[in-house]
Amino acid sequence: MRIDERPAKTKLGRWWMAIGVVALFLPIATECAEAQEHPTEAQVKAAYLYNFGKFVRWQTPAAGETFDICVLGKDPFHGALSSTVAGERIDGKSIVARDISTVESSRCQILFISTSEESRLKAVLTAARRTNTLTVSDMPGFAEHGGMIELVNVEGKIRFEVNVAAVNDAGINVSSQLLKVALKVVGIDSAKEMGR
Repeated sequence: MRIDERPAKTKLGRWWMAIGVVALFLPIATECAEAQEHPTEAQVKAAYLYNFGKFVRWQTPAAGETFDICVLGKDPFHGALSSTVAGERIDGKSIVARDISTVESSRCQILFISTSEESRLKAVLTAARRTNTLTVSDMPGFAEHGGMIELVNVEGKIRFEVNVAAVNDAGINVSSQLLKVALKVVGIDSAKEMGR
């Protein structure tokens, strides 16, 4: 049975899933809450980008002294990404938030693709796959169209979907903890076939 076709979860199951999401992302959410009572959507999405870096592993680790989280296209974070990652580290590397104009010449571990890049999404995803870059976006249908992680707004809360086939195809491993708290996991059948 495919993960996204499971029967609806019980109230207790949904409660445990919510607890899991909170446990995974609590440290950065607390920092956002300390900054202001209600974090903005941009702050929450920036926190997700930072935390995704903790729950994925690259089969071929990137060279360089920094862990780069890049934004391609119109920046929806308005400084929230830079302030979220300031002073933070992943795998012993300082995190740098950068705006980029092309994927081919960039050196990014995580790439947020703005909705302004929708018209060239296919080419961007192809280039990112070649550079072993984790792709994230809030474009509707992003995971279904070959993106790796899609941020979705569900009743005012930001959640995420994961395309495991796209992740595996790029030489990236996603923690099972992350998959457990994903709203939806797509490409699971394709990922199994690739592992045979």
